[in-house]
Amino acid sequence: MDVVPGSETVAAGSSTAWNFSKFRAEVEATAAGYNEAGPFPHAVFRDMLNLAPSAMEHFPEPEWPSWTELGDTYQFRKFTCSNIEVIPDPFRQLVHELCEPTFLRLLEQLTGIPKLIPDPYLKGGGLHMSGPGGVLAPHTDFHLYEPLALYRRINVLVYLNDDWDESYGGCLQLGDPEKPAKTVVPGWGTAMVFTTDNRSIHGFPKPIVEGRWRKSIALYYYTAEETKEFGGDTTTAWRTHGEHKGVVRKTRLGLYKGLNQTSKAVSLAAHLVNPNQGTEWWRMRKDRLAKETGNAGYGQEHGHEH
Repeated sequence: MDVVPGSETVAAGSSTAWNFSKFRAEVEATAAGYNEAGPFPHAVFRDMLNLAPSAMEHFPEPEWPSWTELGDTYQFRKFTCSNIEVIPDPFRQLVHELCEPTFLRLLEQLTGIPKLIPDPYLKGGGLHMSGPGGVLAPHTDFHLYEPLALYRRINVLVYLNDDWDESYGGCLQLGDPEKPAKTVVPGWGTAMVFTTDNRSIHGFPKPIVEGRWRKSIALYYYTAEETKEFGGDTTTAWRTHGEHKGVVRKTRLGLYKGLNQTSKAVSLAAHLVNPNQGTEWWRMRKDRLAKETGNAGYGQEHGHEH
């Protein structure tokens, strides 16, 4: 592959932005334990880029007109760009590399999920940036991708922050927001891979400190075949909601929570009565809950992931 314009920061002797040889070796060493990781299947990789931090000279500034700003309570001061045609190199090159067959095969080997499909439209993915005070409330992601009739299965997050410290906030937390099992510092070249379903609660609820901008690339992978596990619907399921004052706002939030729980119950009931998979799904659910109970001490044993 030729080095594309703007990617002069790719390490000498390499024509790829992603360190495929290192990733291949770590996948071979990690795959056996991927699905046993707590609080849900995931793996963290370090130093995965052939890019130097100086590549950030090409990362868009907050004033870039192609940003979409998300300013709500759940994703305060977050900017995204899903348009691959305007994402600058070397980040566009990196996105392409992580959607090509070599990476897909390694992702399948790591996760045990076959026939993974990248999203050419990068819905919800692409470039991400959050500014001072920014948060991402703990949540589980949408599962049904209606535009392409696919099912979301894997998230890959690549962090682009040189010299990031946990005290800066913005660190990814995995698991129950009241007692997260793991914290991942979004340092330069760190990559997070995880299976996304109704178990994979994640977010960064601790606000980013003044003077810092959290930058990353997010990519999502799908299958044409539905998972046997219950995986959610077309919406993001937020797990924390901030503080609300006033009777009207509190009542609306209470209605949201109640209706959300009702919709989950109806969806679970639909899985149970499905003659093609109901019995098997219930068995898998009981096995998973038993395993999670056995791993209850995971967070205390392993602490933060840096």
